[in-house]
Amino acid sequence: MKVAPTRAALTRIAACGAAAILVGVAVVDVRQSAASGTGENEKLLLIAPAAPGGGWDMLAREMQNGLREEGLRRNVEVSNAEGAGGTIGLTQTANREGQSGVLTMTGLGMVGAVETLGSQHTMADATPIAQLASEYLTVVVPKNSPFRTADELADAWREKKRGLPVAGGSMGGVDQIFAAQVAQSMKVPPGGINYLPYAGGGEVLTSLLSGTAQVGFGTYGDFSDQLESGAVRALGISSPQRLKGVDELPTLREQGYDVEMSNWRGVIAPPGIGEEEAKKLERVLAKLRKTPTWADTLKRNRWTDTYQGREEFTAFLKEEVAVARKTVKALGL
Repeated sequence: MKVAPTRAALTRIAACGAAAILVGVAVVDVRQSAASGTGENEKLLLIAPAAPGGGWDMLAREMQNGLREEGLRRNVEVSNAEGAGGTIGLTQTANREGQSGVLTMTGLGMVGAVETLGSQHTMADATPIAQLASEYLTVVVPKNSPFRTADELADAWREKKRGLPVAGGSMGGVDQIFAAQVAQSMKVPPGGINYLPYAGGGEVLTSLLSGTAQVGFGTYGDFSDQLESGAVRALGISSPQRLKGVDELPTLREQGYDVEMSNWRGVIAPPGIGEEEAKKLERVLAKLRKTPTWADTLKRNRWTDTYQGREEFTAFLKEEVAVARKTVKALGL
C-alpha cells in the first residue's frame, strides 16, 4: 500500500530543494565573479623583495590594507623575500610561472640591481602590471655648506672631482644612479666621483652632518624632517615641475641640469600568466588607485601618483632598463 507523504515531510523536501537551488546559485555566482575578475575572495600573494619596514614592504602592506578596506580582495598575504637589491624576489617571481594570484613589488632599485649584480633573471622574466606611485629625489647639503645653488655645486664638483665626497644609498641603487645622472648633467665623469654608499637615509644624514660627506643624494622623504628643521638644505629636486607643498624648491631641470628621475614603485606578476589574467590584475589596481584609502596612502607617505596601466608601464620599464644599463656602465660597476 502506497503511503502519501505527510505535510512535515513535504515541508522538509521543499526546504532541501530550496537549499540546493541556493547552493547552486552561489556556486555559479562565485564562478562568474572569478571569471569577471571581481572575486573579492580570490587569494592574492604580494611579494615584497625587501626586509620588513623597507620601501617595497611598505608598498605591499599599504596595498594589502587598501585592497581589504575597499573590499577589492579579502584574502591578501604579504611575503618578504629580502636581499640582493630585490633580485631574490624577482627570482621567486620568475619561478612562479603561470601563477596569476601573485604580485611582486618592483622599482628602479630592482632594475639597477639586475644590471649590477649579474642576476640570473631580468625584468624580461616577469609580466609588468602597473606603476603605482613615485618619490622624487633631491640633492642636499649641510646647513653650513658653501654650496647654496646647483651651479655652485657644479663648479666645485668639476674642479675637485673625487676630492668631493658624496653620499647615498647602496652601490648600484637608486641614489647612486641619481648621483651619476646629476654628475653627468654637470659635466662630471660618473666613474670618477667619490661615492660613499650607506644602508639607509639615516646613515647618509649622519655622514653629512659629521662632515664625512659634503653632498647627499636620496628621496625627498629621506631628508624631509631635517629639511624642515633646517639641519640640511636642498639644492634641487628631480621632478618634472615643482612639487606641491615644497614650491620653494627648484627642479634641477629649471636650473639647467637635464635630470628628471623618480624612485618609482610598481608591480609585476609571474611570466606566462596569460593576457586575461594580466588584465584582471590591472583592473584591480586601477580600482584601488581611485579609492579614498589609496589617496590617504599617497598623502601619508608623501608619494606622488604616477599611475601607469600595463601597456604604458611595459614601455616605461624598457626605457628604465636601458637608462640603468647605460648609467651602470658609465659608473664602471
